[in-house]
Amino acid sequence: LQAACHPFVTFLAPMSIRVTPLGAGQHVGRSCILVEITGKRVLFDCGVSPGAKSPTEHFPELDKLTGGGKSFTQLIDVVIVSHYHLDHVGALPYLTEVLGYTGPLLMTHPTRAIAPLICRDYLKVEARNNKFGGVRYSEAAVSACFERATCMQLHERVVLDGLAITPFYAGHVLGAVMILLEHRGKSALYTGDFTMVAEHYLSAAKVPLALRPDVLITEATCCTTVRSSKRAKEQDFCRKIQETLENGGKVLIPIPSIGRGQEICLACDRHWERAGLSYPMYAIGGGMAERGLNFFRLFASWSSDLVRKTEEPFNFNHVRMCDLEDVIDSDAPMVVFAGPSMLQAGVSLSLFRKWAPDRRNLVSFAGYCLPGTIGHFVQAKVQKINIDADTTIQVRCSVDYLSHSDHTDSRGILQLISQVVPRHVVLVHGSDKMMQVFQPIVKRRLGVPCSTPAQGECAEIFAGEAMAQEVLVSPDLVRSARSVPCPPAPPNPHLELTPSVCPPSAEFAGLFMQRKRAAGDANGALELVGKSARSASSAGLRVHTLRYRHEVTALASATFQKAWAELAHELRRAELPFRWYPAEPPWNRALQSGEPRPVCAPRSSVQRDFAVEDAMLHKALQQHRTLESHCRLDR
Repeated sequence: LQAACHPFVTFLAPMSIRVTPLGAGQHVGRSCILVEITGKRVLFDCGVSPGAKSPTEHFPELDKLTGGGKSFTQLIDVVIVSHYHLDHVGALPYLTEVLGYTGPLLMTHPTRAIAPLICRDYLKVEARNNKFGGVRYSEAAVSACFERATCMQLHERVVLDGLAITPFYAGHVLGAVMILLEHRGKSALYTGDFTMVAEHYLSAAKVPLALRPDVLITEATCCTTVRSSKRAKEQDFCRKIQETLENGGKVLIPIPSIGRGQEICLACDRHWERAGLSYPMYAIGGGMAERGLNFFRLFASWSSDLVRKTEEPFNFNHVRMCDLEDVIDSDAPMVVFAGPSMLQAGVSLSLFRKWAPDRRNLVSFAGYCLPGTIGHFVQAKVQKINIDADTTIQVRCSVDYLSHSDHTDSRGILQLISQVVPRHVVLVHGSDKMMQVFQPIVKRRLGVPCSTPAQGECAEIFAGEAMAQEVLVSPDLVRSARSVPCPPAPPNPHLELTPSVCPPSAEFAGLFMQRKRAAGDANGALELVGKSARSASSAGLRVHTLRYRHEVTALASATFQKAWAELAHELRRAELPFRWYPAEPPWNRALQSGEPRPVCAPRSSVQRDFAVEDAMLHKALQQHRTLESHCRLDR
């Protein structure tokens, strides 16, 4: 810390990584995670919550990014999409085409190809429901959004202004990736949704061993679930379907038109082949389902080894495409695959209205339904469900659920943490109650700190050593500092230059403000002004505490006694209390014995105003050149 007449302080600012969920904080849906890593701001995913009960819960809280009159392009360095599911990509056209973000946008080739289909289907559902006053963007916005996206390959290292981005295979759905960020020696790994178990058409997630990121941001959708054998569950799933058909009933399987639906169709098709069944199976999805199958054939390289070795993947022998009118009034036993998967609208809801009152029928879900959706109420075995203000359905049919979701379970999350060895873990995309159960398991079993930030709450992870930062400081703030003395280090009698250290710890509060950019200044200077905690809170800033250590080194010189006499006089005149270590001035013994030898420098313990003391030391240094003042700020 320089003298009070110099209005700046050089200190060490601890390097930290900040993780703020703008969506998916202690709940499932509308994933949108802001990561700030050594000066870079990265936005992971931008989705919606299809089952939201209010408009404020439908989209991410992107308004929390605004500030200082800056645009979204200035506030965000890059947007990265992990996969094409609606709760991860549904609000992306709103961010780019309505809010005006024009910066870098990264995703994989399958995501860029399939996500527009998902968003357009979402627009049609929202237009029919008209739940929150209509949709917030148009189909033209969807096309414009994904046309500007840049695609990346697996393990391809993309560097944007010093920020390195590397995608890894995540399983879950076609094109899903985990993202590794690296900048200035710090790193963060974002998982998105992933699975650690191989499926029919997808492999398990593949991440290099011992990545050792400073923070791992992982989903916690099924963090309290421990799943049994997937093959046994699928066999039980197909057995219940077969029993329903043999009893004269019909089976509705709500599935997403792209992704999980293809795997369920593949599992049923194989069961029909093994059991020699002849009951018809229909898939209703129109052109979207057909285009989805074409994309799966096109991007078969992202699939499992079994699919890649097949000459014609996703060509089903027992599943046929049809329209809703072909099956809705039929009385024959059949299996129908229809979307959307959560019964919020569309073909699956129409069939559910028709078939739910019949006890012979079966509704078999192939995945998780978000809270607030009709599918969630059906899975909860609710007997009467209000579809809208005028329609109530009496649910008498059987309800089944293939609980083997495409989200990883608790063992998979622990396996990933053990594999990549992070310094800190942040849980997102999971319910609050489940994460509160899983958080202590991570801490106790793996010994890794774990955070579960709520919506809009910032989790700050301090990563490694500090970096130097120069900040302009008002001299009045320095003079108002509170100083607390620390015990000095013992002198070394074997050295002619005997250091004498008295490190008081000083605290002074103020607002860190960024000045306007000057010529040659990339970021603008930081300035510490004012000291009102209330003004800091109103400005949305934190109050920082600066601590420094003051070191004084004195040479063994004949002029030292004179220098100290003047310095002590100035300290007394300034009413700054001080005392000696040891209690007796060291030159007294030297003068009495008549032996010229190194002396122990005086050590002053400042109790009040450091600024005055530092000014006096500076003055003595200029006059006698026998004292050197060295100051540094501790973390």
